[in-house]
Amino acid sequence: MEQVWLLAARGLLGGVLVAVFAVLGEITKPKRFAGIFAAAPAVAIAGMTITVLSEGDLALARSALGMIAGAVAMVVYCLLAVPLVRRWGALKGSASALVVWAVVAFGGWLVVS
Repeated sequence: MEQVWLLAARGLLGGVLVAVFAVLGEITKPKRFAGIFAAAPAVAIAGMTITVLSEGDLALARSALGMIAGAVAMVVYCLLAVPLVRRWGALKGSASALVVWAVVAFGGWLVVS
């Protein structure tokens, strides 16, 4: 039952923070940066808050390392996706970049775990 409450708390806190970041995105100029303030930071903050409260500092450190590894993989994906899509088209280019993302993310997971 405790897991249900933790999941509910993550969802509630994540939802509130998504709304706060969405308002921040609305007041930011230029509007193309609004997506940066949307869900990802809010969900990460909510997850980290609940993790530190329920499991402690060590679990939070492991979670943060996993987020960093995932962020590195996402940056690699973004850097590769644009040229690959231009060269091979949307489906083949994005699928190829996704494969590279998976390899980098798995490598990051191996490093941090």
